[in-house]
Amino acid sequence: MEGELFMMDRSLPPSRFSGLVLSYDIGGTKVHAGVVDSKGRVLAEERVLVDFSVGRDQVIRQWVAVGRRVLASKPGLSRRVRRVGVASAGPLDPIAGKLLDPTNFGGWGVVPLARLLSRGLSERGIARKVVLENDAAAAILAEHWVGGARRLDDALVMTLGTGLGTGILANGRLVRAGRHLHTEGGHVILKAGDDSARCGCGNLGCAEAYLSGRGFSRRAEARLGAGVGDAAEIARKARSGDAPCRELFAEYSELLAVAIHNFAVLYAPRKVILAGSFAAAADLFLEPARVRLEQLLMRRRHGVDFLPKLEVSRLGNRSGLLGGAYVAFSQTASSSPGR
Repeated sequence: MEGELFMMDRSLPPSRFSGLVLSYDIGGTKVHAGVVDSKGRVLAEERVLVDFSVGRDQVIRQWVAVGRRVLASKPGLSRRVRRVGVASAGPLDPIAGKLLDPTNFGGWGVVPLARLLSRGLSERGIARKVVLENDAAAAILAEHWVGGARRLDDALVMTLGTGLGTGILANGRLVRAGRHLHTEGGHVILKAGDDSARCGCGNLGCAEAYLSGRGFSRRAEARLGAGVGDAAEIARKARSGDAPCRELFAEYSELLAVAIHNFAVLYAPRKVILAGSFAAAADLFLEPARVRLEQLLMRRRHGVDFLPKLEVSRLGNRSGLLGGAYVAFSQTASSSPGR
């Protein structure tokens, strides 16, 4: 999408969407590709794990192959798809269609991903244009389209997966950082200098190092030993009453409340939606986080109530995929939406 910028705006209603698009959700451990229709229905999809140790070129070839398999999975599907939306972990440049050395991809540097995928996915008689967007931005767009943020002008999504992303709607528009980049809320520092919270970005104490599934697991292993298991296993033990594991989730609740407090005073969302694989453990941390957040925002409830509603995404593991589709549809419906 070189030279173009996507900006969500109510002037581009989903009712104007038509046809089919290919969408990707790319994270630090997996790639999820699917064909999506204009009502947000997934017609075909495939999700596979990604081994980033094989190197950048091989991983991108894998992503192309997954997309091609999805397009070929049903008769006639491929000929109907002309646009591709990619929701990827960042940082990235949505105008240039480039990844900017993504934190959890293993030192890739700058990669012209939109151009490379377009080249790999195009075929005789069909040139497929690729639109790149941050995965958390895509997730909030999906929530606004078919999820928990419908009819809301002010909402925030936190993607709790390999990393931590934040996607924000304010006054009906997708919030960008300067230079059209994405807000990297996962790298807001919660505890400067905390050696127990080493972030992939190189700093200590980032929100991502505490609140992502990978960060939670790493800190749990450092505290309880290698046998503690992955995040899902720690959650299972906590539900069974394991005291040390329950303490880990109590700490997580406190840090999540602190992070949401910081985002709330910056962006004033009416709702915060938790998405990503680690959100499956929300029964262990969401209610304590809600109670703590109410305490932290006690003086900000008068006149304008800054306390957002907290909920887990209803879109499950498809929020990034649907967000990538939304961006692709928007580029199809308007060459310059939101300008």
